[in-house]
Amino acid sequence: MSSQNFGMEDRGFTDLEVLSGTAFHLVFEAKRHWQVTTRAQLARYVNRLADSNVQHKRLISVSAARKDWAVRHLPADIDGIPVDHLSWSEIRAMAKRAYTATRNQIERLWLDQLALHLSEYGMTSNAFDALAYVVSLSRDLMPSSQELTWIDVVTKQGKYFHPIGGNGWPTVPPAYIGFRYLSQFRSVHFIERVDAVDRLQDLDPHWPETDSPHFVYSLGPAMRPATVLPLGNIYYTARHRVALDLLLSGKAASYEEAVALTKERQAQKGEA
Repeated sequence: MSSQNFGMEDRGFTDLEVLSGTAFHLVFEAKRHWQVTTRAQLARYVNRLADSNVQHKRLISVSAARKDWAVRHLPADIDGIPVDHLSWSEIRAMAKRAYTATRNQIERLWLDQLALHLSEYGMTSNAFDALAYVVSLSRDLMPSSQELTWIDVVTKQGKYFHPIGGNGWPTVPPAYIGFRYLSQFRSVHFIERVDAVDRLQDLDPHWPETDSPHFVYSLGPAMRPATVLPLGNIYYTARHRVALDLLLSGKAASYEEAVALTKERQAQKGEA
């Protein structure tokens, strides 16, 4: 087993390479978040595996993406070398199963630390994060619907979706998401489930037609501010990360103030 193994021919460093005699040779290419490795990245190591005198050879993508989504973006093989995918969640589950199976205390210590470390590589943010990602919702009808508005997707369907990355959108889903509409901050929700999809219209024909990666969130129950929280002077479509207590407790007199107080806290902690 080796990490960052350099190949003279392909001039590439593998994230992880596992060779077991003549049984198997595996090359892993890993991404921390939702993305999957590209065909070009995997193709660099084809000759390395082709020249290996083993029974089983495989290129393996690793990322936070679930397998059912990742395989749609990966080739089945490259020049006859099979390509597979593992999610960080799957690897963490393997570590937990191995922890349960062994009685060796040293092995249990290392496996416990591995599982803890891998929890940072999942699809979602820390569930104990004290910030909500707040977005604006429109009362307009969705492009493909004569009855469903953008507000309805949240309030009636308990869903929300957005592009994965680009134009300031997150590449890691937040733990909490909040919504502004009709001149007020309205609610914050825990994100109970995250799906990565390309075609929103396949989930609901009323949703926009897309052909690019989107996160789809299943929302928990609404948590509402203790008092009416007007928006104040903010840019309508701006997106912010705001402290949960400032959104819900009534301490802030407006959403604008909640944003400002959050930034003050972050500056004091050196996070701004």
